[in-house]
Amino acid sequence: MTDVEESTKVRLDQDIACRLQDEHPEQFNTLVRMHLSFELDLNTDTENDPAGLDKQKLKKWKGFHKKAKGCTSAKVTSPETAKAALTKANIDDLKQLIAFLEQEENISQEGIFRKTGSLTRQNELKNLLLQGNMRPLNGTGYTAHDCASVLKSFLADLPEPLLTELYYPAYCQVADLFHSKEPSIASRSEDRLLNALQLLLLLLPEENNILLRHIIELLHLTIQHEATNKMSAVNLATLFTPHLICPRKQSPEALHTTAQHMSGIVGFMIKTGARLFHIPPKLATDIRAYFVEQRRRKTMSPEHILNESTTSDSVANTVYTFVDREKTAEAHIMNSTDTALAQLYAHIQSLPESSKKKKLVSKFNRQNGYGTPL
Repeated sequence: MTDVEESTKVRLDQDIACRLQDEHPEQFNTLVRMHLSFELDLNTDTENDPAGLDKQKLKKWKGFHKKAKGCTSAKVTSPETAKAALTKANIDDLKQLIAFLEQEENISQEGIFRKTGSLTRQNELKNLLLQGNMRPLNGTGYTAHDCASVLKSFLADLPEPLLTELYYPAYCQVADLFHSKEPSIASRSEDRLLNALQLLLLLLPEENNILLRHIIELLHLTIQHEATNKMSAVNLATLFTPHLICPRKQSPEALHTTAQHMSGIVGFMIKTGARLFHIPPKLATDIRAYFVEQRRRKTMSPEHILNESTTSDSVANTVYTFVDREKTAEAHIMNSTDTALAQLYAHIQSLPESSKKKKLVSKFNRQNGYGTPL
């Protein structure tokens, strides 16, 4: 696949995912959580367990709340911390800060994000940011270190980490996967890591997702200038992990231990860059199959729909079976095969009801034991 073809595919996958998220948000979240359960030890059937974790694991973590959308924090914050809450307005202001840092002469500064600048200038800049009075930073006297420190400070002052606390136990599983030394897991851990993180980021609130994307792109650009700024992905992960993923209410000792365990996946995210926000191919395939099925059902009579055995719209369907993850991973090498399977399955389902159709469906399901024809 050429770069142009790959870019087109990524854009089309993103477009169709955004369409489902806008038109059928519950179906989108259900599909994402279902695919997440294929990568992690989660289930998606319990209403009161938004992260799909079993009750024993939940007892170890008290940061879960039942929320309408399953994505936002229910904390009561003080006026000071409320000022640091994410809004589209202050994200626009943060973009100015990030754009300034991305300039060649700033991103290449030695010790960027590690060295501190002037505390006086930082306080001035932070007040401008919180008051919504940001202006272009070139020629204002603020240095790259001033801006880098203010960005970290803003993240630290948020009521909860940017990745939110709702799915923290899921990130713990991702971290365990990252640190796993078992050969059978390590051999394909990078694909599972990427898929799991891509799916988790799709469950973030919109503002968190937008800001995280800009920060990851900034940090990915930073490591491209490691020769001059002396900042590696490991260095940056050490600095940003507490602000991105660690729960706020931890003792210093617990925070240190958590940050050490989690910094590996934050470093992985920094190295991955923009790919972190691509739609996983299997999810894109299932979304396409969903829309094909919706179009098919629109052509059916009400009596036909009632007679057909179907699930409710809140239940997600997949063209894949994940009986054996190892064989599934080996079978799905190219997404073109996945898409062709989804199209074939949708075509079979669109045929008029007949004994021939029943035979085709039965044969397809029998041959589809590991997600692709044997």
